[in-house]
Amino acid sequence: MRRLTLIRHGVTAWNSEGRFQGHSDVPLTARGRSQAERLREQVAWLEPVDVVLSSPSVRAAETAAIAFPGHRLRYDERLRELDFGVFEGRTFAQNEAHPAWSWWAADPFGRPAPRGESYRALQARAIAWLDEAAGRWQGADVVAVCHSGTIQMLLAHMLGVDRPRWRVRLEVDHTSVSQVRFEEGLTIVERVNDVAHLADEAAR
Repeated sequence: MRRLTLIRHGVTAWNSEGRFQGHSDVPLTARGRSQAERLREQVAWLEPVDVVLSSPSVRAAETAAIAFPGHRLRYDERLRELDFGVFEGRTFAQNEAHPAWSWWAADPFGRPAPRGESYRALQARAIAWLDEAAGRWQGADVVAVCHSGTIQMLLAHMLGVDRPRWRVRLEVDHTSVSQVRFEEGLTIVERVNDVAHLADEAAR
């Protein structure tokens, strides 16, 4: 790859309600679609884009279709959000009352959520996707529309940050644009969490 652009999906009802989504399929709200439409105007400067990929989750696929209408979308399961298992569809307060919460929250990087996965597993599949994409689309400008957890893991890996608690350092807002350029063996971070297209609204 020459350049990788990572974009988070637009907002959903569960986002607005503070519910864990993970692998659950929740569509964009009217606001989420509006965010994606504004994103389309913002990313026009990216063209020509060679490849547009998306997580198969509805919220990501909808965002990609709105923002990149002239492109064939490719889907990859490895771009999905963390599988939160039994915690999905519940708010943070509800999950805190779950008997398994304290056990999982003590080490979410190493411990899988009940009936779900760990952040280590998310990291492994995200990095596997990145390595494959880098070899498959050499010299190409690639866009991946996915999720905050996936983007955080990919950025941390490319920045060389390898510790479970790095997530507190990276904010990834809805329809934000993060971009990395690969040049002569260097990884050059060009932007992170760019939401200029949402200047008149709260991105989260």
